[in-house]
Amino acid sequence: MTPRIPIRFVSLVLVLTALSAPAQQQVLDPAAVRHRLFSPGERLELSLAVGLPAREYLTGHYNLNVGLAYNFFQTLALEARGGYALSRHTGLARSLSESFLNREDKRITDELEDLWEMGAHGVVGARWAPIYGKLSLLSDATAHFQAYLWAGGGLASLRRESIIQCSQVVDRARGICDNRTQVDDASTATQSYWRTESRVAPVVSAAVGLRFFLSQRHALRFELRDWIFQDQYRVNLDRELWEAGQESGEPAPSPGLSHLVQFDLGYTFLF
Repeated sequence: MTPRIPIRFVSLVLVLTALSAPAQQQVLDPAAVRHRLFSPGERLELSLAVGLPAREYLTGHYNLNVGLAYNFFQTLALEARGGYALSRHTGLARSLSESFLNREDKRITDELEDLWEMGAHGVVGARWAPIYGKLSLLSDATAHFQAYLWAGGGLASLRRESIIQCSQVVDRARGICDNRTQVDDASTATQSYWRTESRVAPVVSAAVGLRFFLSQRHALRFELRDWIFQDQYRVNLDRELWEAGQESGEPAPSPGLSHLVQFDLGYTFLF
């Protein structure tokens, strides 16, 4: 009986191997693994996007962007993006500015960080999409997507309105530094007396995102994007000097970098 056991075992293995071969061919069909339903390679695309603030501190930005890209390969594209950011001071910044004017102890002080607001901007960058996949949403619905990384740089116009330096104090007790016609309504003001400055500076942008293909020509984009530029502000400011209209203080020696982190929603048309 002992010699027959190996023979029967080998026979069983051969039978199972023969039966499983067609099943393996069906599961590991090379065409199913290799072919993509949506192929952006060697195609031009136009994108529209709206950026919403992912976090706010002293400023808030709502970004409108247009992008033009060419996909050299399935996974690599070069994209130019341009747009304009609608920016504002947050409620925290306005509260700080009003309370500061009434602080008699603050004769020498420093400007606050991260007060620059971005306006018009343009960047060029590379998009690398190493992951292509699909999600089963319903029994008969499948969403095809690409996951990608984006990095590039360009220029941006920046504007800074101080929340400390008021050149013309209207009402120190109420913290008013504008020409409002109603004391309790800042929207009635047509002119502000807070110190402002502007500049054009290099900006770096990086993003991680997903785009879901709706068809061969249409896709939706979801991104988490960071706009990065060098901060600038002054330290050791003298209240008596700036309220007299004179220059005061000196530039901060190590101002660091400002980050505008946004969540982008976009649409792409592939030609």
